[in-house]
Formats: sequence, structure tokens, C-alpha cells
Amino acid sequence: MKNSAEVVIHDQVTALIDDLDNHDVYGNDYFAFLEKAPWTARDYDFHRANFFHRTEGTVKGIAHVCAQAAAHDDRDTLVLFSHILNEETGNGDAAHCHELLMENSHNLYGRREFGLPPLLVREARDSDLVIPGTVAYRERTLELLTSNYHRMLGVAMALESHADKMLQVCRTAFRNSRKELPADEFVNRVEVYFDVHVGDEGVEERHAADAKQCVLNNCRTDADVAEITYGAMETLNVQLDMWNAMYKAVATN
Repeated sequence: MKNSAEVVIHDQVTALIDDLDNHDVYGNDYFAFLEKAPWTARDYDFHRANFFHRTEGTVKGIAHVCAQAAAHDDRDTLVLFSHILNEETGNGDAAHCHELLMENSHNLYGRREFGLPPLLVREARDSDLVIPGTVAYRERTLELLTSNYHRMLGVAMALESHADKMLQVCRTAFRNSRKELPADEFVNRVEVYFDVHVGDEGVEERHAADAKQCVLNNCRTDADVAEITYGAMETLNVQLDMWNAMYKAVATN
């Protein structure tokens, strides 16, 4: 049975989780644009480059969480995030690695729908299409991830909570702009990237729940809650800044 101090800490974390779920990042103008406005070739090329650079840090961040969990003797976090890392890297099959699925699906779609040349994920960082807001997002999240253990857990929770909504919105954008790809090819070679995350199995929902549990497991003091809160809120704030900057870029094209 929890003592009164533990109950207070638990309630603080629960309130934080509720605050994250209602963050302004989920109502940003770029998401609204993706859900309603069909892409032009220029819009898609811009989106692909920035999405690649944004998302290229995912596996690196999860691997860092695993390493730090091991270093801090946090077995539960190590187990849960090792599972996430295994899924992200294809469950031992390189062909199913999520980064490769992202690269292949986005490039096939870009070629067939807009006649665009392919872009490798690792090349996106050097693309002229990547805006300062996306670079700032990568730099800030890396800074937060590597600052201290509890702040890192807040970052991980925020990113996993954000992923489900983000990928659902992006999948809608791909569906709305499909004109050339036959439906079966679209589902099997493009939409598959999104479906492994937000399909019927609810992978991203489970990842978010696991990250929240890791946070709850590690909150023992007010200072723990403060660091986790800072990491989580800063992560969603800089993500919102990036989406707002991307919307400004497409709106002024």
C-alpha cells in the first residue's frame, strides 16, 4: 500500500500525463494542413526531407534510453525500451527496419505520385529543404536526452506519446494525395510504414503506455517529477515550434 507521499507523487505524474495529452502540439496548423490539403510535388518534397531528418533520431534516442537504463540498473525501463528498439529495428530482420520502411515508402510515393528522385534518410540532414526549425528540434531533443536520467525519461515519454497522433495525421495526408498508385500497391508498399505503428495492434499506443509506466516507476521525489516534467514539456514545445515553422514554410510557398 502506498504511503501519502507516494500517492502525492503518483497524482503529480498522472496530472502531467494528462497535460501532455492536451498539449497544443496536437492542434498545430501543420497537422491541419496535412489532414485537409492535397500535396503538391514541392510540398511533398519539403515534407519528406524534414520528416526524414526529424525521425532519423528515433532509433538513436531509444538506444540511448536503453544504455542509460542499463547504467542506472533500471531493469523495467531496459526491458520495455529494448522491446521498442527491437521493433524499430525490424525484430531482427533488416528488411523490416522501420527507418528502411519509411525511406522506401516515402521514395516510392514521391516517384510515382510526383516524379521526385529518391532521398536517403541519412542524406536528408544535408538537404536544402530542411529548415532551421527541424535542426533546432534535433539539437534540443538531443540536449534534453543527454542531460540527466529523469529528464531523459520525460523526453522519451513525450516522444512516444506524440508519435501515435503524428503518424495517423501523416497517413491521412498520404491517402488524400494518392492519385497514381493502385490501392493494393499503396497499402502494401507505402501505407505499411504507418500501419506497423498505428495499425490494429496499436503499437505506438503501447509504446506510449510503456514510457508512461517507466516514468511512474522512477518518480520518488518532487525533484524527479520536476525533471521529468521539464524534459517532457520542452520536447513537445520544440516539436510544436518545428510544426509551426513547417506550416509557415508551406503556407508561403
